[in-house]
Amino acid sequence: MTIISGWLALTVALGNRASPARLFIQERFGRWQDLQARYRESVGSLVVPGSQANPGTIGSAFDWVVRFMVHPRPDLRLALLGARTPPLRHAVHELARTLNYSESGDSVGTSRFTGPAAGSEADHQLVARACWALALLTDLYRVGPTPGSPLMALAPRSITAEKLLELARPAALDELQALRTFAERSLLPSLSARRGAWALGPTFAGSSLMNADADLIAAGLLLELKTSLGSKRRDGTRRSSLEAPTIMQLLGYVLLDFADEFAIKAVGVYNARYAHLATWRLPELLAELAGRPVDLREERVAFHQLLAMVDHVSPRVGDHLCSPG
Repeated sequence: MTIISGWLALTVALGNRASPARLFIQERFGRWQDLQARYRESVGSLVVPGSQANPGTIGSAFDWVVRFMVHPRPDLRLALLGARTPPLRHAVHELARTLNYSESGDSVGTSRFTGPAAGSEADHQLVARACWALALLTDLYRVGPTPGSPLMALAPRSITAEKLLELARPAALDELQALRTFAERSLLPSLSARRGAWALGPTFAGSSLMNADADLIAAGLLLELKTSLGSKRRDGTRRSSLEAPTIMQLLGYVLLDFADEFAIKAVGVYNARYAHLATWRLPELLAELAGRPVDLREERVAFHQLLAMVDHVSPRVGDHLCSPG
């Protein structure tokens, strides 16, 4: 659990019903019932069921898979933060070379680029194995050592890229391949039409006050990737829903972009297990959720002031805070 300047990470704060950050978003933008109903009606059937693989790791690994689908050498720094020993860091760099990172002259890749770009040309099976290892390292950074993590079984002084690649089991690889296959049809075409500034795992100006990093921004579209199975109906089938925490998470990212650095014009959710992409234009979405026209600039200022006030830091209008005037 990461704490910055006295604040829990955004996703953790939103899970606390008493959190000032959650209350701010919920009180101002809490009219989401109609949005949720439309989302439920638009989603089809489950196309990628779960397996014996850890669902949390599947989600993190799929995030990495998408990054390799939209850029040949995505930034590996997030995984490196979880590689806390020299042998493990060396193994990650060795893994990067296996994925042709050395060709770019940058051993850890890039997070921001002009898109769309071609994805990695590495073998899909190799990429899936690498993404599983990167996901385990990412989770190690985010939540700390987890009992049962395959990383814990590795001999600390003999870790290599090859051993990292061996951590993924067949069930996990099959599931990731299925998720990738559907994403190639239902996600990539929409993303490929978006030309402009792209960011993978972007952090925001407000991330210095409240730790937050999104999945992807593609030329103004802030996209959240999900691999949730959804709830069960009475007949045992699954259905996907747009949960309130997901809506608040998207809004939190938008609000934390204090100076509109990423020029976010739309937000979206892609549920990979349902091969379903839903996007909304930001001005209309904010107006619907608030029940009134919204001045996003003013809302960002107010959110910044809230974070700074609770942290006992006086807010300043500057590079990371837009003036309401």
